[in-house]
Amino acid sequence: MGNYELFILGSLGLLTLFVVTLAINWKKTLRNMHGMMISMFFGMNVGLTAGVLLGVTYQGDLYSSTILSMVIGVLAGSLCGFCFGILPVLEGVMAGLMGGMMGAMVGEMINVNQSINLIQIFLFLSISTIFVMAILKTSKKTKIENKRWLLKPLLLSIFIAVYFIAGNSLAEENEKMMNSETQHSEHSPTSNNTEELNTNSQVIDIETVEMKYSKNEVIVEKDKPVTLTLKNLDTVEHDIEIKTSSFNKIKGSKHNHGGDNNLLHLHAAPKKTETLTFTVTESGVYEFYCTIPGHKESGMIGRFIVS
Repeated sequence: MGNYELFILGSLGLLTLFVVTLAINWKKTLRNMHGMMISMFFGMNVGLTAGVLLGVTYQGDLYSSTILSMVIGVLAGSLCGFCFGILPVLEGVMAGLMGGMMGAMVGEMINVNQSINLIQIFLFLSISTIFVMAILKTSKKTKIENKRWLLKPLLLSIFIAVYFIAGNSLAEENEKMMNSETQHSEHSPTSNNTEELNTNSQVIDIETVEMKYSKNEVIVEKDKPVTLTLKNLDTVEHDIEIKTSSFNKIKGSKHNHGGDNNLLHLHAAPKKTETLTFTVTESGVYEFYCTIPGHKESGMIGRFIVS
């Protein structure tokens, strides 16, 4: 988890603390119905923010990202509702559950660049809870005597804008670091060894286009290195997963898929190409498929035959 992810999660934590503090101070001037609205609004948006963030971060592991997102949404909504009563707590819990679940599903289906815009939108809505509380707290009979009241929302808006700019700079910095690491690895001295390995290995190229693999059957030899290349021509994420414990992984992408030692996993972002080199030590027929929800059911499946 990088600086940008920690920045967003830390922001949600500080925002929750601030909203709860306001709720404690203003609960005497807010009705129980107001508390229900605030808890639902806050829990939903925090859950959505965390869901999209974690869904993209742990893409390929929808279960973990959903559970973590729902926990964050429930905590935010319930803590806010606790200041007003049992019904607001229930509203906050249910809204946090729904927000976390939906956010994780969205994060699973989009790429990193798309997620940044959504995270900013949902984070802004989460921060807007402060405005909602201030509006509900203000009596209808209150008269505005001068225009100095504009300073508070204006200063808060400036602060939010600066906050988002800082977040964007972190995201861009992370992206540059990832690109520089990739370029460095491509030009490192070990690249010559990789080229030699590729010349001695069995090279398998598979393309994904319109929710289909270009090859549904792959035949390789046992105990001989295999270089598998996945070229994703679609605008959504794709991967290849082969369940077998009889392999030696030589070189692969940095994408983590739960740390399972009984499978080979190769993941490619939209319009990207990834490579995995390994050796299978036992003959047999192994199924390979795309683990992205709904893709296997759409026909992204095949056989990996080791002779």
